[in-house]
Amino acid sequence: MPRELNQKQVEEIHNLLLESKKNIESTLNTISDSHNDLSNMDLNDDGDFAAASRDYNNDIHIKKQQVEELALIDHALSKIEKGTYTGLCEMCDSEIGMKRLRVKPYAKYCIDCRSYIDKK
Repeated sequence: MPRELNQKQVEEIHNLLLESKKNIESTLNTISDSHNDLSNMDLNDDGDFAAASRDYNNDIHIKKQQVEELALIDHALSKIEKGTYTGLCEMCDSEIGMKRLRVKPYAKYCIDCRSYIDKK
């Protein structure tokens, strides 16, 4: 039978989630600031424009990924606040494992279910 996380483990995950959320929000603010700076730049030639476009496209990709991760963090934090966070896979109820949760504290799925989802 899968083991749910104990209170100490949930507190550790909660702290990791809050730290990750703070880092992502900082990254998103930095991207937003750089986009504001970009719109105020005086692009003198095609090379400047190409470099600015490349940076902007990279930022958009990073921002999309960070927004998705932030939603997962908020989901996990909401479950902790409601007292329903277990550290078990939301698909098969298997243990996710503290090693995985320490790397991805917002993980919703065990490795097997995540692999299955990624293949689809």
